[in-house]
Amino acid sequence: MKTYFYRISVVTWSFVFFFTFACGGEGEKKDQSSLETEVSSPIKSNKVSIHIQWETTTFPLNMEIREPSGAQTLALWTTGSVKEGKLAPFGELIPDNTIVLKPGSKKQFLLVMKNPTDKAVYFFAAPHSALPVEHSFGFKFKCLCVNHAFTVPPHETWYRVVEIRLAPDYLGDTLTLTHNLIGISRERMLQFEKSAGSSLPSEMD
Repeated sequence: MKTYFYRISVVTWSFVFFFTFACGGEGEKKDQSSLETEVSSPIKSNKVSIHIQWETTTFPLNMEIREPSGAQTLALWTTGSVKEGKLAPFGELIPDNTIVLKPGSKKQFLLVMKNPTDKAVYFFAAPHSALPVEHSFGFKFKCLCVNHAFTVPPHETWYRVVEIRLAPDYLGDTLTLTHNLIGISRERMLQFEKSAGSSLPSEMD
């Protein structure tokens, strides 16, 4: 009798194990299939809409993107600030924070931020993210996440010349680039520039 029940138990557990394994395998196939569906293969497009957006962490100012003024030619990476009422190197707002480029082309524009307060504001930018991820291959954004902290003086408008490039074989028709701007204290900015800032290479080097 004991032998009989033992055989039944072995058969029962073997069936449960086989059924569980079979179901698990089927689930893995479904998960893999859905993953392949979600990550689509991008196609070549004659124009790519690049949307630039900002998130902030303990940072009170707003970032804009603007066209160059045309009054003077500024080199890539040029960074500075102008007082209220003075001639500025930037012009009109770029509508909807969106730039349209053809594959193989590039565009320079300016990041602009006004500080209407009585105190200087210090910040740095975290590395940008790109979505959809399958469209993130073949572009270069020479921006402001370069291991550097920036200062926006009181009652002045800060600016920086940046550039986006697309490879000739870029695939996709849309791309969203997101930066997080993080406010910091003057003490932290000086400490970084004195220590890590002098030892870590940046994209500008």
